[in-house]
Amino acid sequence: MPLLHVSGIRLHYHVQGEGTPVVFLHPPCMGSRVFTYLRNDLARDHRTLMLDLRGHGRSDSSAHPITIPMLAEDLCRTMDALDIPSAFLCSYALGSLPALEAMLAHPDRFRGAALLSGIAQAGGSRIRLMAKAGMAAASLRAQELISLTDSWRHADSPETFRNLRAEGAAGDPAKWREYLSACLQYSASDRLWFIKQPVLLLYGEKDRVFLPAARDLRQGLTNVSAAWIPGVRHTLPVHSAATVGKLIRGWIEALDERQGEPKRRNDRSRIGLAGESDRDTDPRPHPDGYR
Repeated sequence: MPLLHVSGIRLHYHVQGEGTPVVFLHPPCMGSRVFTYLRNDLARDHRTLMLDLRGHGRSDSSAHPITIPMLAEDLCRTMDALDIPSAFLCSYALGSLPALEAMLAHPDRFRGAALLSGIAQAGGSRIRLMAKAGMAAASLRAQELISLTDSWRHADSPETFRNLRAEGAAGDPAKWREYLSACLQYSASDRLWFIKQPVLLLYGEKDRVFLPAARDLRQGLTNVSAAWIPGVRHTLPVHSAATVGKLIRGWIEALDERQGEPKRRNDRSRIGLAGESDRDTDPRPHPDGYR
């Protein structure tokens, strides 16, 4: 992954593929490699950008404390440098907070977002407990423990485990703590109705931590589609990459067709998820109450 000078620091990034741009946003304490499988899939017909946020992966740390608006600005400046005028976002877990902020602050730059295990605020007790535990570990500079735990939870093979752990160990735990703290302080819940771009919500059907947050997003967003992926929990970018890639690809293709852009492949059968009329379209029916 090459380096790019943005906002006075060097950010690690990787661009792959051609077509409609898709930019990935990772959560605290991890780097962009968590999206590797999904990037490889979507890069077949999209221009993909994986970016290590400041203090994460192989990007530089910085003197200024991390805030969610700062990360959104870093993203825009990176896109400027790479001549990406607009893009779809794909975020994971707490990474959905800078994704929502980016769409709120720069609606002309972001055509929509796929939020994997997304939240509008770190409001659930389990999410807050996990974030505070991560902050405590980061304060003790226990990055080996954090990277070991996250890598073990997400890995589907020894190679994936090694890659995720190496990337995690390269980060700055002080920045991890700041990113986690920023997530705890941030909320987009009362501004969701300002977001007019289409949003795709994807959750594991067995996710007990992030799935309850879907209710607020579905009620607050005005142009939302949702899909629950059967039989899986939280770690969608790795353990459900093929399904997630299929859903995102079909969603973007449907939106491109509605906006009159040329279709790159004759594959509308992949999915029919797009637009406000599809608020309740899911691969598997789900109840309004979340377990």
